Amino acid sequence: MNIFFGLYLTIALLSVCPGFLWAQVKTDLFYTHDYISNTGGLKAGPRNIGAIDIYFETDFSQYSSVPGRMQLHYNHIGPNDQRGAIGDLQYASNIDMPAQVDRIVDFYYEHEFSEKFQALIGIHDICMEFNVTESSLNFLNSSFGVNAEFAYSGVNGPSLYPLTSLGARTLYQFSEELSLRTGIYDADPGGTKTYRSFHSDIGWREGFMHLSELAFQTDDQKWAIAGWNYSRAQEKIGTNLSATAYGSYLIMEKEMSEKINIFLRYGWANPLANQIQSNSAAGMTYSGILQKKKDLDEIGLGVSQAHFSRPFMKELHPAEDFYSNETAYETYYHFTPMEHLSLRPDVQYITNPAGSRVLRNAWAMGFRTVINL
Repeated sequence: MNIFFGLYLTIALLSVCPGFLWAQVKTDLFYTHDYISNTGGLKAGPRNIGAIDIYFETDFSQYSSVPGRMQLHYNHIGPNDQRGAIGDLQYASNIDMPAQVDRIVDFYYEHEFSEKFQALIGIHDICMEFNVTESSLNFLNSSFGVNAEFAYSGVNGPSLYPLTSLGARTLYQFSEELSLRTGIYDADPGGTKTYRSFHSDIGWREGFMHLSELAFQTDDQKWAIAGWNYSRAQEKIGTNLSATAYGSYLIMEKEMSEKINIFLRYGWANPLANQIQSNSAAGMTYSGILQKKKDLDEIGLGVSQAHFSRPFMKELHPAEDFYSNETAYETYYHFTPMEHLSLRPDVQYITNPAGSRVLRNAWAMGFRTVINL
């Protein structure tokens, strides 16, 4: 069965889907609210940030002969900019944007050609599969979800939530533990002018972004190494010349016991083309503290340091000396008081925001509420 036929089936399903097919579509709605109040940084004060995520997913193999699945993900984020208050480059909240966002984040079809080989085509959020350590996903700071040097690559960043682009991804499973993921995406998912509309020129203007990740994963551990690059050179920081953006990352996580997980993350990028040259992160989670089921509550401790590109820092702070890095320390307690509701008090301490010697170190006191319907 051709992969493009599956993509066509996906579009047809959502446009003219009769009632009996809609019964096969799984729907999820998440409302996420972050309250964050900071001292230090650019401007002290509280912020409220809200996001709505709606998912539609169906597995065609459950009611047809097509061995594939579809996912549609719509996102809305209110115009609340916590970054304007702290001035950090790692982002204290991973749902914060400087302007309102209304975008389709995912709209793809994935086809299973065999038990070993799968392919995906469409609008796709890279961080759903690449650069993922499951044990770090409950942290609020963005660098625990996606390496900062990778998130800052390219003209407007790669195809990452909530600004994503068209692409294709293949997955080859060498064995139950060893796999290779390879993806190619439009290099420009859009900037501030496309926060409320989808943007993609299918690589004709800015080229493509390619990445490959080789992973070894078992029930209790994951090790992965990856490389990425952009097909077209961009303006070299601080000059009129050009440079190619490329980099690599290593990630590891391990279940040390039934309740304790640890993770390590490191990434590097070409400092001539990237604002952030490297990002190192480490942390641990401990689950089942007060609630009997270990997946209902956990505490997390983590630290993430972004090392800035020297050409970028000279351009950002031309009239002053600067620090070469920014470090975020974070701890949270995540718990589930009832079905469909999770709460997460969070504390972050951010040193050297944006590498500035003028900005004070910042405390960010946060509280995340997630409602799943």
